[in-house]
Amino acid sequence: DFSRNEAEDVSVVQIVTAVERKGSKVLKVVETKRLSEKNINDVLENKIEIGSTLITDKHPSYKAFGKSNSEIIHKSVRASEHVNKQDRSVHLQTVNQTHAQLRKFLGTFNGVSTKYLQNYLNWYAYEGKIEEHKAVIKQWIITGMLTPLAYQLFWLFKQNDVNIRT
Repeated sequence: DFSRNEAEDVSVVQIVTAVERKGSKVLKVVETKRLSEKNINDVLENKIEIGSTLITDKHPSYKAFGKSNSEIIHKSVRASEHVNKQDRSVHLQTVNQTHAQLRKFLGTFNGVSTKYLQNYLNWYAYEGKIEEHKAVIKQWIITGMLTPLAYQLFWLFKQNDVNIRT
Protein backbone atom coordinates (compact mmCIF):
# COMPACT_ATOMS: atom_id res chain seq x y z
CA ASP A 1 0.00 0.00 0.00
CA PHE A 2 1.87 3.11 -1.24
CA SER A 3 -0.56 5.54 0.36
CA ARG A 4 0.68 4.64 3.85
CA ASN A 5 3.43 6.77 5.37
CA GLU A 6 6.67 4.73 5.39
CA ALA A 7 7.85 6.54 8.54
CA GLU A 8 5.15 4.73 10.49
CA ASP A 9 6.85 1.41 9.74
CA VAL A 10 10.30 2.52 10.88
CA SER A 11 11.15 1.30 14.37
CA VAL A 12 13.10 3.72 16.55
CA VAL A 13 15.71 2.10 18.76
CA GLN A 14 18.30 3.21 21.24
CA ILE A 15 21.33 1.19 22.29
CA VAL A 16 22.05 1.40 25.99
CA THR A 17 25.80 0.97 26.31
CA ALA A 18 27.82 0.37 29.45
CA VAL A 19 31.56 -0.21 29.17
CA GLU A 20 33.89 -1.09 31.98
CA ARG A 21 37.32 0.48 31.56
CA LYS A 22 38.80 -3.02 31.64
CA GLY A 23 36.75 -3.86 28.53
CA SER A 24 33.56 -5.66 29.59
CA LYS A 25 30.55 -4.37 27.67
CA VAL A 26 26.77 -4.31 28.02
CA LEU A 27 24.99 -3.45 24.76
CA LYS A 28 21.21 -3.68 24.72
CA VAL A 29 18.66 -2.58 22.14
CA VAL A 30 15.74 -0.61 23.58
CA GLU A 31 12.81 0.12 21.27
CA THR A 32 11.86 3.66 22.25
CA LYS A 33 12.05 7.16 20.84
CA ARG A 34 13.17 8.67 24.15
CA LEU A 35 15.28 6.77 26.68
CA SER A 36 13.73 6.62 30.16
CA GLU A 37 15.01 5.77 33.63
CA LYS A 38 13.01 2.52 33.45
CA ASN A 39 14.71 1.55 30.16
CA ILE A 40 18.13 2.15 31.70
CA ASN A 41 17.22 0.30 34.88
CA ASP A 42 15.91 -2.69 32.91
CA VAL A 43 19.24 -2.95 31.08
CA LEU A 44 21.71 -2.16 33.86
CA GLU A 45 19.92 -3.77 36.81
CA ASN A 46 22.32 -6.19 38.56
CA LYS A 47 25.08 -5.37 36.06
CA ILE A 48 26.86 -2.64 38.05
CA GLU A 49 28.70 -3.67 41.19
CA ILE A 50 27.91 -1.86 44.44
CA GLY A 51 30.38 0.96 44.94
CA SER A 52 31.17 1.27 41.23
CA THR A 53 31.27 4.64 39.53
CA LEU A 54 28.89 5.19 36.64
CA ILE A 55 29.95 7.99 34.30
CA THR A 56 27.29 9.24 31.89
CA ASP A 57 26.34 12.27 29.90
CA LYS A 58 23.85 14.64 31.53
CA HIS A 59 20.73 13.05 30.01
CA PRO A 60 17.93 13.42 32.61
CA SER A 61 17.17 9.67 32.56
CA TYR A 62 20.72 8.84 33.65
CA LYS A 63 20.47 11.41 36.43
CA ALA A 64 17.22 9.79 37.64
CA PHE A 65 18.80 6.33 37.39
CA GLY A 66 21.77 7.52 39.47
CA LYS A 67 19.49 8.95 42.16
CA SER A 68 17.41 5.78 42.42
CA ASN A 69 20.55 3.57 42.67
CA SER A 70 22.30 5.04 45.68
CA GLU A 71 24.67 2.04 45.97
CA ILE A 72 26.58 3.31 42.92
CA ILE A 73 28.43 6.58 42.46
CA HIS A 74 27.07 8.58 39.54
CA LYS A 75 29.14 11.26 37.82
CA SER A 76 28.09 13.06 34.68
CA VAL A 77 29.75 15.09 31.95
CA ARG A 78 28.22 17.30 29.30
CA ALA A 79 28.12 15.18 26.16
CA SER A 80 29.66 17.96 24.09
CA GLU A 81 32.63 18.30 26.47
CA HIS A 82 33.49 14.55 26.70
CA VAL A 83 35.76 15.23 29.73
CA ASN A 84 35.14 16.84 33.12
CA LYS A 85 37.45 19.86 33.26
CA GLN A 86 37.90 19.59 37.07
CA ASP A 87 38.53 15.82 37.14
CA ARG A 88 40.01 14.44 33.93
CA SER A 89 39.44 10.84 35.07
CA VAL A 90 35.71 11.49 34.58
CA HIS A 91 35.22 11.19 30.84
CA LEU A 92 33.10 9.58 28.14
CA GLN A 93 36.03 8.50 25.97
CA THR A 94 35.70 4.77 26.70
CA VAL A 95 32.05 4.60 25.68
CA ASN A 96 32.64 6.97 22.73
CA GLN A 97 35.44 4.69 21.50
CA THR A 98 33.12 1.67 21.84
CA HIS A 99 30.46 3.49 19.80
CA ALA A 100 33.02 4.28 17.07
CA GLN A 101 34.22 0.65 16.98
CA LEU A 102 30.61 -0.57 16.91
CA ARG A 103 29.78 1.72 13.96
CA LYS A 104 32.81 0.35 12.12
CA PHE A 105 31.78 -3.24 12.92
CA LEU A 106 28.18 -2.70 11.79
CA GLY A 107 29.36 -0.78 8.71
CA THR A 108 30.89 -3.95 7.28
CA PHE A 109 27.39 -5.35 6.79
CA ASN A 110 25.01 -4.25 4.08
CA GLY A 111 22.54 -2.74 6.54
CA VAL A 112 21.38 -4.23 9.82
CA SER A 113 17.74 -4.98 10.50
CA THR A 114 16.39 -3.73 13.82
CA LYS A 115 14.97 -7.22 14.32
CA TYR A 116 18.51 -8.69 14.41
CA LEU A 117 20.41 -5.73 15.88
CA GLN A 118 20.74 -7.34 19.33
CA ASN A 119 22.36 -10.39 17.72
CA TYR A 120 24.93 -8.14 16.02
CA LEU A 121 25.59 -6.34 19.33
CA ASN A 122 26.14 -9.68 21.07
CA TRP A 123 28.49 -10.75 18.28
CA TYR A 124 30.48 -7.52 18.61
CA ALA A 125 30.77 -7.86 22.42
CA TYR A 126 31.70 -11.56 22.19
CA GLU A 127 34.33 -10.88 19.55
CA GLY A 128 35.96 -8.43 21.96
CA LYS A 129 35.99 -11.05 24.72
CA ILE A 130 37.69 -13.59 22.44
CA GLU A 131 40.29 -10.98 21.41
CA GLU A 132 41.10 -10.33 25.10
CA HIS A 133 41.79 -14.01 25.75
CA LYS A 134 43.38 -14.96 22.42
CA ALA A 135 46.91 -15.19 23.85
CA VAL A 136 45.79 -17.42 26.73
CA ILE A 137 43.80 -19.69 24.40
CA LYS A 138 46.79 -19.96 22.02
CA GLN A 139 49.11 -20.79 24.94
CA TRP A 140 46.77 -23.56 26.13
CA ILE A 141 46.52 -25.06 22.63
CA ILE A 142 50.29 -25.08 22.13
CA THR A 143 50.88 -26.51 25.61
CA GLY A 144 48.27 -29.17 24.98
CA MET A 145 49.90 -30.19 21.69
CA LEU A 146 53.43 -30.34 23.12
CA THR A 147 52.76 -32.27 26.30
CA PRO A 148 52.86 -36.07 26.33
CA LEU A 149 49.71 -35.97 28.44
CA ALA A 150 47.78 -34.04 25.77
CA TYR A 151 45.09 -36.70 25.37
CA GLN A 152 44.47 -36.90 29.13
CA LEU A 153 44.27 -33.09 29.33
CA PHE A 154 41.84 -33.07 26.42
CA TRP A 155 39.71 -35.71 28.14
CA LEU A 156 39.67 -33.70 31.41
CA PHE A 157 38.68 -30.53 29.53
CA LYS A 158 35.92 -32.44 27.77
CA GLN A 159 34.58 -33.64 31.11
CA ASN A 160 34.90 -30.10 32.57
CA ASP A 161 37.16 -31.41 35.32
CA VAL A 162 39.76 -28.69 34.71
CA ASN A 163 39.00 -25.04 35.28
CA ILE A 164 40.87 -22.51 33.20
CA ARG A 165 41.42 -19.17 34.90
CA THR A 166 42.38 -16.08 32.93
